[in-house]
Amino acid sequence: MTRHTIEAVRPGPLRWLWYAVGGTLPDRYRPWVLWDLTAPTWVARHFARVMVLFLPLWLLLLVPGPLSLRLSMIAAGYVTGLYFSLSFMEDASERRLIKHGYPVGLNRRIREEAAPANRAEVAAMYAAYHDDSGPGDDPGRRDDSGGRDPRSR
Repeated sequence: MTRHTIEAVRPGPLRWLWYAVGGTLPDRYRPWVLWDLTAPTWVARHFARVMVLFLPLWLLLLVPGPLSLRLSMIAAGYVTGLYFSLSFMEDASERRLIKHGYPVGLNRRIREEAAPANRAEVAAMYAAYHDDSGPGDDPGRRDDSGGRDPRSR
């Protein structure tokens, strides 16, 4: 059996911030994105990205009014935002992988196939496979477009 390892280039702080707010990273970061969304710590990583998105809520301290009201607004923003972001975290990670050229369902497939200790190896195997076939190419996926551009439907 061949052991696979991910040769992932980690994005710098500004690129990571862009990634955290939903931006797409250049292709050289694709293996890192796959690892980021399938590692045993993927839930904590999602939580960290969400907390960065909530930093602007602290600007509510500048709103005139009693401090208790301003802190209540910040708390309400955090509770509501965390509820929705944690409720839809699997969908959000799926969307991130699709934006970076991976096929639908890959993150769930990796998490279900591998024990937490072996996820990096399974993710590396899928990354190597999808890097060879090109972004978005999935030979197992049927194309019912009949050669037409799917956007023209």
